[in-house]
Amino acid sequence: MPSLTTRPRHPRVEPARGQLKRAVTYLRVSSPSQVNTDYNPEGISLPAQRDACIPKVASLAAENVREFVEPGRSATNIDQRPVFQEMLAWIRAECKAGRQIDYIVVYQFSRMFRNTFDAAVVKHDLRKLGVRIVSVTLDVGEGYDADLIETIMSAVDEHQSRRSGADVALKMGQKARSGGTLGRAPLGYRNVREQFEGREVRTVAVDPERGPLVRQAFELYATGDYTIERLTQTLADRGLRSRPGKHPAGLVAPSKVNAMLKDRYYLGYVTYKGEEFPGRHERLVTPELFERVQEVMAARSGRGVRQRIHHHYLKGLLWCGACKQAGRHNRVIVQKSTNRGGYEYFYFFCRGRQKHVCTTRYWDMDRIEEAVEEEYKRLRVAPDFVAWFRGQVEDVLSESEAAAKLRRDDLALQLDRLHRQEENLLDLVMDGQLPRERLQERLAAIADQRGRLTAELDGIESALAAGAAFLDAALDLLGNPYELYRRMGPDQRRQFNNVVFERIYVHTDRVTAREYKEPFSFLIPLAAEYKASSTQPGTLTVPNEEEDTRPASENLFAVWSKKILVGRRGLEPLTPCASCKCATNCANGPRPPTLAPGSAAPGSGRP
Repeated sequence: MPSLTTRPRHPRVEPARGQLKRAVTYLRVSSPSQVNTDYNPEGISLPAQRDACIPKVASLAAENVREFVEPGRSATNIDQRPVFQEMLAWIRAECKAGRQIDYIVVYQFSRMFRNTFDAAVVKHDLRKLGVRIVSVTLDVGEGYDADLIETIMSAVDEHQSRRSGADVALKMGQKARSGGTLGRAPLGYRNVREQFEGREVRTVAVDPERGPLVRQAFELYATGDYTIERLTQTLADRGLRSRPGKHPAGLVAPSKVNAMLKDRYYLGYVTYKGEEFPGRHERLVTPELFERVQEVMAARSGRGVRQRIHHHYLKGLLWCGACKQAGRHNRVIVQKSTNRGGYEYFYFFCRGRQKHVCTTRYWDMDRIEEAVEEEYKRLRVAPDFVAWFRGQVEDVLSESEAAAKLRRDDLALQLDRLHRQEENLLDLVMDGQLPRERLQERLAAIADQRGRLTAELDGIESALAAGAAFLDAALDLLGNPYELYRRMGPDQRRQFNNVVFERIYVHTDRVTAREYKEPFSFLIPLAAEYKASSTQPGTLTVPNEEEDTRPASENLFAVWSKKILVGRRGLEPLTPCASCKCATNCANGPRPPTLAPGSAAPGSGRP
C-alpha cells in the first residue's frame, strides 16, 4: 500500500494546450482521529482533499509530481510538522538541481498555516524559488492585491485557531477542576465509558492487570533497596507491560518508570498548567508511601551521577529542627556531590528545601555525626539510679510471682470443681435421674470451660520477667553509652541508634530535639528526675528540653503499663495488697508521692 506521507505522482492530466508546469500537493489533518474514521486507512478527509486538489493542479496547466501527506499534525507551529519540513527541503533541492517546482496546491490555506509569521516567512522563501502556494477554495491569483488578501486570510485563520485553542483550554481546565483526567490515562489506569443518568461519561478506572504492579513499584522503591534499573527489571519479571495502542504492548522503559514514581496522579491528583486539583480517579498509593518514594529519589538525585544507594548509618533517623519549630515534619536526607577536582563528598539537607518550604542550608556530615555522638554523653545514668531502679524491678517481680501463684491455685480449684461436676452428672445418668440428651449438653459445656481454664493455666507465667530482662539490658546500655557508641562501626551505630532513638532533630550542625524509643523514653526522664530529687528533695521537675517528654514521676506500675511488659491489668487477677487493696490495679490509681533516692515504690513492701 502507498505510504501516507509520500505518494507516487498522479497520472498526468493533459491540459488543453501549452507546456506543463510542475506542482506538488500537500494534504493534512490535524488529529489522528480524523485518519481512523473509515475502512480506508486514510479516513475521509485526506481522500476528499486529494480529489479537490488534483483538478486544481490540472487547471493550472501543471502535473502533480509528488504528494505530501501529514496525518494527525497540528498547524499551529510548522516546526512540529516533519512532513511539511520534508516538503520544503525537497522543493529547495529540486529547484537547486534545475527542476523547477511552480506550485504547492492545498485545499485551504489553513491546511498549511495558522500563524501569520510562519506564513510570511515561508511565502517569502518560496517566492525566491519561484514557487506559489495555491488554495483550492480561495485562489485570488497573483499580485499585491492577492498578497493582501492572503495575508488577511492568514490572520483570520490564526485568530480562529487561537480562539478555538482558548475554548479547548477553558473546557480542559474545567474538566481538570472537576477532577477529570485529561487525555490518555497513565500506566496502571485505563480509559472507560460509563452510563450515568442516560448519558455516556468518559472516565478512568484502575487497570486490574497493571494497577497492582504499579503499586508494587512504589512499595519496592520506597524500601531504598532498588535502583530504577533494577526496579524496571523486577517489574518486567512480574509481568508489567505497556498498554497496546499504536504499538503493541512491550516492556516499560526505565525513564517511564522514573517518571511514574514522580507522578502525583497516582496520589489522586490531576495537574493542568501547573495547577493541581483533586482527581475523581482512585489513587494507587498513599501519601505516606509517595513521600517515602520522593525522599529516596531526592537522596539519589544528581546530574551526571550514576544512581547509587547511600547507606549512611544516620539515614532515616534525622529530621529538620527548623521545620519542627515551624510545625512541619521533614526528613533530613543524604546527598553526594563531586567538586571540580573530582573529589566526592557527602552532606545532609532538609527534604523541605526540595518542597520550597524550608530555607535551611546544607549541613556538614562530619559535624552532624559529631553532634549525634555528643548526644550519647547526656544519656549516661548514675549507678545509684541503676541500683534503685533494679530494686524496684525485683519488688514488682516478687509481687507478680505471688499474684501468679494465687491465680494458678484458683484455676486448679476451678478445674477440680469441674471434675466433680462431671462425676456427679455421670452418677445421675446411671441412676436414671438425668436423660442422656441433657447429659451430652452438660458435658459439652463442662469440656468447653475446662479447655479455657487449662489454656489459661498453661499460659500463666511471670509476664513481667521478659520485660524486666529487657529493662536490665537497657540499663546496661546506659551505663556508659558514649564510650560504647564511639567504639562502634557504622553498621553497629545504625543498630544502636535505631534501638535508642525514634527521631533526632538537627539544625545548624547541632541536635535541637530528640525522641526516644521505649524503654528509654521513660528511663532517661526518670533518671533525670531522680537526679533532680537527690539534689533538691521534693522536686519533680525534669529539665526543660525541646523534645516532647511525658512526666517521669509515674508509679512504677504505671511505667510498666507500656507495651514493653503487660497491659494495665496485666495477666494477674485482682489481688489484695496492704496499701491499695488491689495490687494489680495500682496502675489505675492516683499518682503516688515523689520517689526519693533510696525509697521504694508504694506498696512494694520495701522499707
